[in-house]
Amino acid sequence: MRTAKLLIILALLMVTALSQGYAMSIEAEVDRSEVAFGETLSLVVTLTQELGSGRTQTFGLPRISSIPGFDIVSTRSGQSTSFINGVGSSRTQVVYELVPQEPGKFTIPAFSFSDGSGNTHSTKPIEITVLPPPAQKEEPEDERPASEPSRRAEEGSSLFKAMLVLGLLLAAIIAPVMILSSVSGRRSPAAAGRRETAIEDAEVVEAVAPSAVPPRQAIDFAAEVARLKRQHPEADKAFYQQYFELFGRAALAGSNNLSESMTSDEMLKKAAEMCSSDIARQACRRLAGDIELTLYANRAPARAFSAIDADARDIINAIMQ
Repeated sequence: MRTAKLLIILALLMVTALSQGYAMSIEAEVDRSEVAFGETLSLVVTLTQELGSGRTQTFGLPRISSIPGFDIVSTRSGQSTSFINGVGSSRTQVVYELVPQEPGKFTIPAFSFSDGSGNTHSTKPIEITVLPPPAQKEEPEDERPASEPSRRAEEGSSLFKAMLVLGLLLAAIIAPVMILSSVSGRRSPAAAGRRETAIEDAEVVEAVAPSAVPPRQAIDFAAEVARLKRQHPEADKAFYQQYFELFGRAALAGSNNLSESMTSDEMLKKAAEMCSSDIARQACRRLAGDIELTLYANRAPARAFSAIDADARDIINAIMQ
């Protein structure tokens, strides 16, 4: 009789251990339920599994290949296991960075998962609202205020004119001296050497007449970005490649310390040295990572476009000061 009771107790303990070994739950959540078009959204899928005493078997999450209404631009995962008094738990988490394909209301569907016992675990559907991009209002060309590069170009043109006038004045002063020296040389053969020297000096002065480097053409960065967004409403890889090329041209137009022969990394490194604020220098480092991901890894940036555009404008404003 006692043996029968012991067998029953052992059987109950084994059933309890097995049920604990496969006790699990799955859930999905997003960092926000409302996102602007062009920004990224994080979807986090978490699988939590309780492990019975002495059991270490765990199950991995199946990967999600597509979600209606969104593009999956990056994926990262992690796993952790802990044991307390022989009883542990395992947690597996996968983070998906999503980019909306168009404005509107979308539903991230429920995802199902089957464990080794044949039980099915599912997440709950998630409603997402994608806001349309803000309307871009372009000002007429004649009403737009003069930008800082335009003012610099006008100042450079005025300086060139002033130096040209100064050169003409110097030529007008030197010319009579040359004529007098030539006349004196005709009267006195001994002065021939001096005449030649005077002529050589005059030629050197004319050769070093100051000249100005033509200013670079200014770029209205905000207007060009708005035009580019109209051409690429989906903000795909082609959009980001053209956007970063536009940023490079705007940076070159804003500072003579940058050269067209520089790579994007060299240009941002030089821009960071030119910036006086820590905010602009940190923006240079962040934007360098986005450009490397787009131009070299051939992938769209993981950050939201609004954050990338804000960094790019901070850098351009900083190097133009």
